[in-house]
Amino acid sequence: MRNESSNYPIIDLHCDMLHYLATVPNSSPDNSRDIGCSIGRLEEGKVRLQVMAISSVEKEPDVMLTHSQIVWFRRFIEEYGDNFNPVTNIIEAREILKSDKTGIMASIENAGALCNNDESLDSAFDRLEQIIETTGKLLYISLTHHGESRFGGGNQTGLGLKDDGRSFLDYINNRKIAVDLSHTSDALAHDIIDYIDKRGLKIPLIASHSNYRRVFNHPRNLPDELAKEIIDRDGLIGVNFLRAFMHPDDPDYLARHILYGLRLGGEKAICFGADYFCTNSHPDKSREPFYFEAHRHAGQYQEILFSLKDELDDEILKALANDNVIRYLNRYW
Repeated sequence: MRNESSNYPIIDLHCDMLHYLATVPNSSPDNSRDIGCSIGRLEEGKVRLQVMAISSVEKEPDVMLTHSQIVWFRRFIEEYGDNFNPVTNIIEAREILKSDKTGIMASIENAGALCNNDESLDSAFDRLEQIIETTGKLLYISLTHHGESRFGGGNQTGLGLKDDGRSFLDYINNRKIAVDLSHTSDALAHDIIDYIDKRGLKIPLIASHSNYRRVFNHPRNLPDELAKEIIDRDGLIGVNFLRAFMHPDDPDYLARHILYGLRLGGEKAICFGADYFCTNSHPDKSREPFYFEAHRHAGQYQEILFSLKDELDDEILKALANDNVIRYLNRYW
């Protein structure tokens, strides 16, 4: 049976709205010119649950920036209550899909955001608990961004898991917080999996905003063996909309990445992780435009689903839009 309406509530696993608001002067969540996941765009695309990353993309950790992002998460709830609701449990996640509001959930992109390099690891654990207390829940944590951190090697390195990374994994064991492999080096990803298995840790695996390296060769994309590990462990893989990771010239590669994930057995893993961020001040102008016209903001989600209706049946479209994330939350929360 083919889909007729393609009108599904959307769950998206990753955006950098909080980093934008904390770093760009005079920024606003209403500003659709600055960021593709503005309030209006989320409403237009029927995004009912948006994971907002507390991120550290800078080379050196900046815990004050982390604090600013946490403050902004609370401001969404307190000042934009007509638009946003916090989602901290599976019941709220199911209910928000029927709502006119957007649910928000927190994550951490780069555990380096939790402590300066000269601080003890206990400082990171203390800040992690403060973030959980403030946001109510964390969906996932990545140990790195592009570069090296005290926890391991990011996707622009060949470094694996460090001692602090092992201690961090031990700390979040059985906390129902996933480890995100989107920004790991291959070596770090394999080390994380090996350590989890060796220690018998209960930590889910996801890739919140990653595509497939076999479809487009980029170190930010997943090699088959890592994608299959996530799929086999009942995790999630959120397709990324950035041209740099999808394909530099062909917008149809969004569908190719999705279809490839399905061929790997990811029927219950595929979802969205568009990775909308403020591109205006990005130093690498060679990447402009950062998104294809058909994927440049969250208001286009329903059109994106409709464009896939000849490739995917109704059940898979619904799984991609929201069901797989709900299924994941049901399992782990």
